[in-house]
Amino acid sequence: MSGDALGAAVSLYRAELPLSARSAFLTHGVATWGVLFGGWLLFCSLIEFSAAKFPRVSQSKLQSAQRTDDPRLRALARKVVTRNWLSVLLQAIVFAPLLKVAFPLHQVATAMTLRGYASFFGFWLVSNDLLFTLFHAAFHEVPGMYRFHKEHHTWKAPFCWMSHAMSLTEASANGIAVMAYPLFHSLYLGRTTPLELVWFVQLVAELIGCIEHSGYDALHPLLIINPAHFPHWLFSTTKKHDDHHRCFNGNYGGYLNLWDVLAGTVIEPGARSQTPKRE
Repeated sequence: MSGDALGAAVSLYRAELPLSARSAFLTHGVATWGVLFGGWLLFCSLIEFSAAKFPRVSQSKLQSAQRTDDPRLRALARKVVTRNWLSVLLQAIVFAPLLKVAFPLHQVATAMTLRGYASFFGFWLVSNDLLFTLFHAAFHEVPGMYRFHKEHHTWKAPFCWMSHAMSLTEASANGIAVMAYPLFHSLYLGRTTPLELVWFVQLVAELIGCIEHSGYDALHPLLIINPAHFPHWLFSTTKKHDDHHRCFNGNYGGYLNLWDVLAGTVIEPGARSQTPKRE
């Protein structure tokens, strides 16, 4: 980093001190963490409520309660998820001034038209899942990379509360996938990208992660999508991701099945569990 760039960065951070209600460390740091953590708690709670309240959901459970409710694995999930959320809080605070530069607050009404928001969301939806799939496949298929993903596969029978149970490296990769298009939209295209919009797509990504790890086939990752109304090769399902945890290799996509179809990595129905190829 050049002297001028370093000086600009130092000035950027000094401008947010001392702390006030308008400080980026609060508006873009702590607030971002609060939105994301609160959203995750809400989504997991709603999934458990749905399973308890609606027979259609509870009867679609993909693996036995004995496997999903193992006290040891539940306790481990709480420990790992707590570590990860504390890490997210630290990252949000550290990068808050930079987030303030890229994503202004309170400009939702003036940033773009409804068509512009729809376009943004469409590009984000595809790019996020493509990057997620590339990272996910790399963790499995590239020699030496599985060690960053192994922690997540401690859970062979997913449940919503372990959706964020993963290594910090993997969590960072998922964060890159989610933030790539918002950063491209703001910094490269030079278009106003409200922080509230960034919160929205991050919450959508969280909801998808919670549902695809829910263990209930009646819940689809995209929530409002009924896969039966679309070509089988287009959208992924909760069962497909459950099969990924059970069988290990294949079904790398998040909510799009397209990438696995093109790569030939679809796990066929009825496939048996596999032993991990790489430790």
